[in-house]
Amino acid sequence: MSSIMPPLLLTPPRDRLDRAFRVVFWIFLGAIVFSLSGTLLLLLFPSLTAFFGPWYPTLVKAPTWTYMAMLPLLPVLMYGRDLGWPLMALFVIWGSLVGGFSELVGTSTGLPFGPYAYTAWLGPKLFDHVPYFIPFSWFAMSVVSLDLAGRITTRRYERILVTALLMVLWDVSLDPAMSRAFPFWTYPEGGFYYGMPFSNWIGWFGVSLLIAWGYEVLGGGLRRPHAWAPLVYGLNALFPLLLCLLYGLVAAFFIGLLATALPLLAVYGRRPDPAGV
Repeated sequence: MSSIMPPLLLTPPRDRLDRAFRVVFWIFLGAIVFSLSGTLLLLLFPSLTAFFGPWYPTLVKAPTWTYMAMLPLLPVLMYGRDLGWPLMALFVIWGSLVGGFSELVGTSTGLPFGPYAYTAWLGPKLFDHVPYFIPFSWFAMSVVSLDLAGRITTRRYERILVTALLMVLWDVSLDPAMSRAFPFWTYPEGGFYYGMPFSNWIGWFGVSLLIAWGYEVLGGGLRRPHAWAPLVYGLNALFPLLLCLLYGLVAAFFIGLLATALPLLAVYGRRPDPAGV
């Protein structure tokens, strides 16, 4: 099994596009490190909460919003050149539109995810229901999941199914971290998994399936895998995993760790790292 990290972080950028990607990546990673470090600091020294009190909302929102803003830029810079920018725009629009529409319906009717609502921590909301960041996060993680799925199977409809499954596996750690460790959204009626209803995963699978279908059938799929995709997927899972651990959601941490390991083991167990770009 080859490593996710080297030689990716050690090789110099190849051109301006690669340099731009790395700048965004390091800002993205910095936001994760800042959030986790700040959380750990306040847990170890609770008295600091009083000192940082007036700035606490900003200290939470600034790295979180930075993380959410950088996330969709990563796949645009990763795949835009290979796909061509008009097709990349189609991917962005399709993934964001399907994901955003499903969230608007979900927060309004409870379908297909079950009743839930976003709090104010993720900023201004579309129609006062869905934070503007959320539709773009559907695009970002679904494209990266499609990349990983293409390394696991070469058959189109299997890739679509695997992409949806990878999205659900990511949510195994994401939901308890973002609803229980820190309340970015809530489930007012509760559920079996840290207050989340099982219908949420059914909804995630269905919406991800539709997004992946659009990428493959309407957009023709990705041209080739990108060398950084496993790392981007892994970091997006590691962030909520560590939040679960820091806030004492031990079962969610270990279940999420297993869910994260499955796709990465499948990727690196089936074929060597791509040459990438």
